[in-house]
Amino acid sequence: MFLSVGQPLYATLDQIKNAEGDAPRFSLSADFLYWYPSEEIASIWADEIASVGNTKSWKAQGFDFKWDYGFRLGLGYNLVYDGWDIAFYWTWFRTDTTHTLSSKPNVTLRPEFFAAFLSFDTPKSMSANWDLFFNMFDLELGRCFWPSKNVSLRPFLGIKGGWINQSIHAKYYDLIVDSLFPTTLSAKEELENDFWGIGPVGGVNSVWKMFGSASKFFNLFGDFSVATMWGSWSCSDVYKSQLPKTSSVNTNDSALGALMFRGFAGVGWDIDLYQKRSHFALKIGYEMQLWLNQLRIATFQLQRLHDDLTLQGLTLNCRLDF
Repeated sequence: MFLSVGQPLYATLDQIKNAEGDAPRFSLSADFLYWYPSEEIASIWADEIASVGNTKSWKAQGFDFKWDYGFRLGLGYNLVYDGWDIAFYWTWFRTDTTHTLSSKPNVTLRPEFFAAFLSFDTPKSMSANWDLFFNMFDLELGRCFWPSKNVSLRPFLGIKGGWINQSIHAKYYDLIVDSLFPTTLSAKEELENDFWGIGPVGGVNSVWKMFGSASKFFNLFGDFSVATMWGSWSCSDVYKSQLPKTSSVNTNDSALGALMFRGFAGVGWDIDLYQKRSHFALKIGYEMQLWLNQLRIATFQLQRLHDDLTLQGLTLNCRLDF
């Protein structure tokens, strides 16, 4: 038996010390991510104002993301001395989606984004593409403990850093200029919400052995962590029409604390290979990351947003210790 990075096995400290000569020192891992992002409040990107006779109604058009793919790669090293290990992870995820609104009888369309609102132009139809890019790095130092022969815990501390960039590209067609004069002109609006941050992260990885032998077994696992990061946000919003007309929203960069919570739980399978000189582990489960106050662009109703970003979905992890 030996100590493995990321998802500890069930060896005693004496077993680890006695096996130092043959125990694996390195660990490689690869995660397949199938996630769904959401920013619920900020997903309101346009208004539909219907007017029939003396009756008016308002409908907020949401902006839903889609399920998409990503990956996480890891490299670990078992220090052996006193059971410590060190691990480095890189997580990459990117998605984009496009929504459109077409002209309808007795319905007025109004963009929610602030620069377009400041232009006082209203389109008869509009579309927007929202792109989200998540790129994060983690460096962890951990150590395993065994409260019982079938339960292991790995508390860890480390550093998390990286960036989350969001871009919105909106197009507006057949503008009613200054809300008075119908035209066939069009306009574009470009919005950016760029974040980068770095700070401490800490958590615990846990494994409950369910059934199997000493060299291969099924388990339940639960990994939980929290990060408190120094973060910087850079936001911009520029509207340009063919008139030509330009309006922009200018906000100072924000330097604030960024708080992140992560949970990953599911089932796993472990097996020793080559007379316990190497080891393979497979686990699959549900993962969620909650990034508080992540989206900070301005809308004409709410001014500067403080909306949370949630990444959740299926994670499949494969790890080889050698």
